[in-house]
Order: sequence, then structure tokens, then C-alpha cells
Amino acid sequence: MLQNLRDNSRGVISFILIGFLVIIFALTGVEALFNWDTSANQAAKVNGEVITETDVARAIGNQKQQMINTYGDQVPAEFLSDEYLRKPVIENLVQRKVLFQAADSSGMVIGDSYLHEQISNSQQFKSETGVFDNTRYQQLLRNMGYTHGTYSKLLSEELVINQLQSGVSTTAFTTPAQLNDVVALSFQSRDISYVILPSAKIREGIAINDGEIQAYYDANQQLFTSDEQVAVDYISLSVAELTKEVSITEEQVRKQYEQNLASFVAATERHAAHILIENNNAEKIKAVGDKLAAGEDFAKLAKDYSDDLGSKEQGGDLGFSKGDAFPAEFETALAALKIGQVSAPVKTDAGTHFIKLLAEKGAEPPSFDEQKASVEEQLKRAEAETLFVAQLEKLRDLAYNAESLADVAQELGVKVQNSGLFERNKGKDLLANAKVSTAAFSDEVLQEGNSSEVIEIDSSNVVVLKKTDYKPKQVKPIADVREQITNTLKDQKAHSLLNDQATKLIADLKANGKFEELSKANGVELKQVKAITRSNAEVDADVLRYAFSMSKPQTGSKSYGSVPTNSGDLAVVVLEAVTAGSFDKVTAEQKTAIVAQLGNIYGRNDFASYQKFLKDSAEIK
Repeated sequence: MLQNLRDNSRGVISFILIGFLVIIFALTGVEALFNWDTSANQAAKVNGEVITETDVARAIGNQKQQMINTYGDQVPAEFLSDEYLRKPVIENLVQRKVLFQAADSSGMVIGDSYLHEQISNSQQFKSETGVFDNTRYQQLLRNMGYTHGTYSKLLSEELVINQLQSGVSTTAFTTPAQLNDVVALSFQSRDISYVILPSAKIREGIAINDGEIQAYYDANQQLFTSDEQVAVDYISLSVAELTKEVSITEEQVRKQYEQNLASFVAATERHAAHILIENNNAEKIKAVGDKLAAGEDFAKLAKDYSDDLGSKEQGGDLGFSKGDAFPAEFETALAALKIGQVSAPVKTDAGTHFIKLLAEKGAEPPSFDEQKASVEEQLKRAEAETLFVAQLEKLRDLAYNAESLADVAQELGVKVQNSGLFERNKGKDLLANAKVSTAAFSDEVLQEGNSSEVIEIDSSNVVVLKKTDYKPKQVKPIADVREQITNTLKDQKAHSLLNDQATKLIADLKANGKFEELSKANGVELKQVKAITRSNAEVDADVLRYAFSMSKPQTGSKSYGSVPTNSGDLAVVVLEAVTAGSFDKVTAEQKTAIVAQLGNIYGRNDFASYQKFLKDSAEIK
């Protein structure tokens, strides 16, 4: 969190947050952020083990990020609220805790070597060349709010739960009788005949009069009600747009470059190597320390003893650090070393390190030409952020009681834009943002006619809006829906006439059974297919689905029925025979696939029942 604040500290929202943190530090001390009263920090307790509010907050944050990554601005604001997510998140954490406790009590564990293998093989921690990158690993963990220790613990629990699920699920089995039943049904074949009664010709002959249209309109007005709509004027302020308007002279750029040179020159990069020993293994730490004291080769010892899979094969080489690549304890020890010197054991969250300084170099200051573009952008951004803060305060003051945002825009020297009428959650571009849509349809804006509060899209982008037009829910004029009603009535009449035609055709079939003659008399083509399966691609999909839903006919008889198709036509289907799938005709590959599929289904069901049993048996507070 603090890193994010530092990166965005020039944004107005971050200024406010930093001020808030300063007050907390002053009143309570830094320890207040880390020392929590256990009972106050308890969200739930499972068989005596606490799920903390910190666990819940982190899980809620992860869930929010997943939703935003998947749906972007389309996520309704209420779905991202802590109140909305809290209950399902706690339920999930409770379920995980119950499962882990069951696995732990059964003696299930994940070995360190397997855990290391999972981490080093994870794609997200690999460099572009496909090799595990320890620097990338540490950076991603910091971004997610984990240390190596906490992440390893979380991953270990996840793997143990997966192990438990696999153990329960794989105990499921399929009996020969179940297998025969599945084969008989899945590989069943059917003989059918069918015709398609087309609706197009019937629709052509159907006329709908004004009285019918009016009657349908009067009886079904709920079908023709439009959602409420609002149009708003809005002013958008963003650092990005203000940056485009800022001009910076070359003299300013050169002056800033010269001011930056001191920090460029002062930076020292240190080339580090280490031997990592996890879990504070005292025996292993002593062995490595003794060998180093005896003058044994550091790189060879790293290959033989280090638990850091990402660096051990390189003799523990971690590359260069400018003082911020490694944990603070590590960096402090590294900075105190002379080239070639090895530190005493240094403890971090990752474990115990022996650190060696391989080399040092002073960073060469980049040339003016190399830095010109970035320095110019830096200056523009800084000035734009200053303007943004000033403009934001003016926007708050001016928009509060403004009769029109046009005057506000003129005062600020920006453009006012109008959205045009849009429905709730159906705006475009900026209006598609959930916060903006919610504000546009709020009572403050709709009913009271006030300008909205300044809406923060992000720390460098805000918007304020004011209603210019509004249309409540209302029944659309009959003229606007006349064509829609006409088509609906034609469809209804055509469907009714087709049903009558199908009913008569089925009755005639039952009377004389001559489907070919009757199909010709109705002007349609008879299609006869034998031994079709559920995966047949030649038969119309709606007909195929219906044919396999029809009741099996009695010996010496047939089953009859009709089904609408997606095209609006009506199919008359005759089911003539049903043949059960034969186990003898199923290939070995198919049998294996069926057994595996049934095993998965029964396994999932068994595990779901096991989960429910564990939760019902647990003491949950």
C-alpha cells in the first residue's frame, strides 16, 4: 500500500490518504498498523483457529481485483462493496480452513522440495527467457502484499487442500451395472422420419388489422415500457489531458536534468550472491558457516546448500541491486560488506542468508539527450498535477450551486460535454463507468436537480455532472411498436395454423400410416434417417433434441410429436425404433473416457458431501 502511495503521491487523493496516515502515526505510532488485538481482529473462528479481519480484507481485495480484471468498468459499484463481498468471502475462508484442518489432521504435508518446484515452475515468476526470476518473484509478492514466508504458507495450504480433494475424489468408483446403463443410454440410436412445415408461406397470407394491433397493445403495455433515461452535462478533469496543455522550455528541462545528476551519480549498485537456508535450520546454518570460515568456495556451497532454486545453480548470484531489490535486512548487510567479503547469517522472512558482495559500481549518469524526453514528461506531469489539484478545488466550489455547468467549464477553461439520453448501466465511454452511472441516476441529481459530487474515477481523473433532460419509465407510443406487434401477431397466428396442420397430419398418420403420401399432399419433403445418435450433425438440431426426448414406442407401434425450430417452422417427427447402446460395440478408448468421466462426476459428488460433513461437524463462530 505504501509503495502505491509513493508512486502516486502527487495525485490529490493520495495527498489526502498520506495526511490521514501521518495522523495515525502521530497518535498511535507505527506499531498500530501491525499490532492488533486478536479478539478485535477476529472475523470467524473454526474449531478454535481464527480467521482474521486481515485475512478477510485481503480476500475481498483479491476478489475485487479479479472482478475488475474480468469485467472492467461494467461491474456495478454495489458488487464491489465490502458489504456485498464480505459474507461469501468469509464462507469461502471458513470452508478452506475446515478442509485444511482435515488434511492436516490426516498427516498430509507438502515437502519443501515440491513447494520450491511449484514456485520455480510458475509461469508468472519466470523471465521472458522462461527461467525463474527471483527479482520478479519478490516484486510480484510485494505487489500482492505477501512475503516469501506468507506466500509459501498460502501455497502450501492450497496444495494440501488439492491433495485432500484428490484423495477423496479418486476413491469414487463405477460399477459394471452403472457403466452398462451409461453406455446403453449414451450410445443409444433411433430411427426417425420427419417433415418440416414451413411458416413463411403461411405468414405471407396473414393480415393483421388495426383493431388487433390496438387490442394487443392495450393488453400488453408492460412489454412496451421503456426504462428511465437521463441526459447530463459533464465536466471531466484529468492529469493526462492537462499534461497535453503544459509547455516546458528546454531551459527548464536542462535545469531539472542538472538537478537530477546528483542522485544519478550518488547511486551505487552492488552485485550480490547469497546462500539461502529456509526454516532457520540451525544444523545446516552451522555447517555452511563452518565451511565458509574454512575458506571453501562460496559459489560451490551455494549450489550444494542454498534453498533458493532461482539462484543456486548460478552460485547464488542475484545480480545488481541499487539498494531496493532485496529486503531491508539484506540490503543493510550487503551495504556493510567490502568486495569479496561474506556476511554473518542474516535473517529475513525468506529464511537465513549468507551474503557475499561480488562487485560494486557507481551508476553512470545518463546524457542530457538520453534523459531529455523523460525529464520533459516528468516536468509536464508535475505541473499538470499541480494544475489538477487547483482545478479540482475550483471545480468543487463552482459546481456546488451552479445553475449550469457551461459557466463552470468557461471559468475553468475546459469543455462541457453532454451525454445525450441514456439508460441506467447502458452509457458509453465515460458514462459506462459504474460510479458515474450511479451518480447520474441518484436522487441528488435526478430529483433535486443538483450537480453531482465530484466523482473520482481514479486518483488523476475526476468528473462532475448535472442533469439536462430526463425521461421516466413510460409506455412507448403505439406508432413506435406497431411493426413489432404486427410481427408478434403474425408469428402467433402462423404458429397456431402450423399446430393445426401438424395435429391433422399426425391424426392422418395414426389413421393410415402412409407418411410419404401425406408429406406430398402437404407439399413438404419427407426425411427418413436410421440409427441416428445424439451427436448426429445431419439432422436439424431442434429435431434431433426432440427425437431423443420422445417416449420409446411400444413394440409394433410408433411415437408421434411436433416441435418448433429456431427458424420459426414446425417439425412433425415420427419415432419408429430405439436401439440401446451395446457395451460390446464401444471402443476401449471410449470405455476409458466414460469410466474417467463417471469417476470425475462421482468424485465431485463425494467431495461435496465430504465438505458438507466437515462443515456441519465443525465448531464455527
